Amino acid sequence: MRKLGTIVCGGLAILGLWVRPALAQRQSVAEEILGVLRSENKISEEKYRELMNRAKAENEAREAGLEAFRRDPVKDVKKSIDWLNRFSFSGDMRNRFEGFYQDGVNARSRERIRFRFGATMKISDEVLAGFRLVSGDPNDPISSNQTLGEAFTKKPINIDQAYITLTPKESIGLGDYIWNPISITGGKFPNPLFRPRAVMTSEMIWDDDLMPEGASETFTFFEGTEGLLRRFQVIAIQWTAREAANQADSWIVGGQAVGVVQLLSNLRLTGAMGDYYFSHESLLAQARNSNSQLKMTNSVVLRDGTIVIGGFPISPGTGGKQIQNYFGRFNIFNGSFQLDYDTGYAKWPASLVGDFAVNTDSKTGKNFAVWTGLSFGATKNPGDWAVSAVWAHTETDSVVSFFSYSDFGRDGGTNVEGPFLRVDYMLFPRLVLTAKNHFVSYIDRPAGQSNALLNRLQLDAQLSF
Repeated sequence: MRKLGTIVCGGLAILGLWVRPALAQRQSVAEEILGVLRSENKISEEKYRELMNRAKAENEAREAGLEAFRRDPVKDVKKSIDWLNRFSFSGDMRNRFEGFYQDGVNARSRERIRFRFGATMKISDEVLAGFRLVSGDPNDPISSNQTLGEAFTKKPINIDQAYITLTPKESIGLGDYIWNPISITGGKFPNPLFRPRAVMTSEMIWDDDLMPEGASETFTFFEGTEGLLRRFQVIAIQWTAREAANQADSWIVGGQAVGVVQLLSNLRLTGAMGDYYFSHESLLAQARNSNSQLKMTNSVVLRDGTIVIGGFPISPGTGGKQIQNYFGRFNIFNGSFQLDYDTGYAKWPASLVGDFAVNTDSKTGKNFAVWTGLSFGATKNPGDWAVSAVWAHTETDSVVSFFSYSDFGRDGGTNVEGPFLRVDYMLFPRLVLTAKNHFVSYIDRPAGQSNALLNRLQLDAQLSF
């Protein structure tokens, strides 16, 4: 019997090694071996039937398993590939040298890094989810930079985006439209508002790193590829600026109308008008009392009733010297345009932009801001160049300093003006070198501060993926 067991085990081993051809036969190898043993009278009829029944049962089980393998893994692989195809990953890493140079003020230089990695997932034609992780101080809403030089300490990574976007179409009977008429986004998401761009995007009201929270809706009434009008849409926003447990929350509500017009075959104009109202803004102002990363340069009222006219970063004290509210309110009326010109040279497109804002609820009269600039070139392939210039003017109470351009002047904020110059060069695919300088002065010189021209130089190497 031991010899018989060896023979049967050998037959089963052969079956394991040659499972595909063996299972293609009517009988398994084990069944054939048992038949040979029976014909040579080397096994009793009783033992033959017992082992044959076991061999047939094992053969049927293997055939069922092989059929499942043929079917399910292929299906699972297809499902996995389809699932992965729904994801779109993106990100970048930037190394920056930054220097501050001003007559009569100590020079400063520092190295900074920025890391961003995110993905979107298309759940269906009408549902999309997205997230992004970034470097930087989590208490600073307008910068993802991380300064190096803290005894090699590890750097934090934060949730920068986490949102769901719905684009209902077929489900609500809008399938006849070529474009998506409605888009609804909730969570923490990229700024949906149009901001003009000539290589440098306007950050006059909203810094590029600012990711609003709450909800927004985009209603596209028309989108086409021919004729004068190419697009018309309205964007509505309901952003929760600060939540409070025992009182009304601080919100930013409003909207923007955007139109795109093809003036000539090589000339396109995008224009927008918007209005942004800040409700219960005292909660927003009071956030500076506990968060030193927020840049407060707007005029404020302290808890003891003292009015502090802004224009320079305010550091609140304790007790009655803490911030109670803004001096005045914020309702920002905004108009902007972007003119894109095809020069006939693929490497040298040209753009001209303008952006202005008026805070209609300011009490100081320092309520106007403007950002205007132009650019030539685009960095799409190695060897490409782009040159751009901007002139910006942001009065003390024209925009909310917590959210405006973080690199304007030494500390960001408001009450600053001056030109920016920038040169970009693509060295390798996806690797762009940038040199940018801000030539900045105060509009109204704060007491005790120098108003000598400040040069804020930034040298970047950015790798996108």
